[in-house]
Amino acid sequence: MRTSTVVSSVITASVLATALVGCTASASIDRTVSSSAFATTVADALEKEVGMRPDVDCGDDAVSVVDQAEVHCDVSTPGSDVVYDSVSVISTDGGDDYGVAVEVDSEPKG
Repeated sequence: MRTSTVVSSVITASVLATALVGCTASASIDRTVSSSAFATTVADALEKEVGMRPDVDCGDDAVSVVDQAEVHCDVSTPGSDVVYDSVSVISTDGGDDYGVAVEVDSEPKG
């Protein structure tokens, strides 16, 4: 009887350890969005601020949605070859929603 209690305790401890490791690993994974989805968020923010929707290119790589992270994107007026750098600072509480504060350089990229 004692052997089955010890075996049962070892199995329970193993299951708990595995569950805790799984929780720890999933908590450390950053949420990402596609670069095109992030560019849309940046364009939405700029359109709301200035009243005109710019063209925005944030590259090809997925963007990690991390609070206070900075992301550089190229911004231009539709139909224009003049491109400006922008820095978007992400704000999130760790949930599904996030916002951006966008600052566009005053001088075009050279």
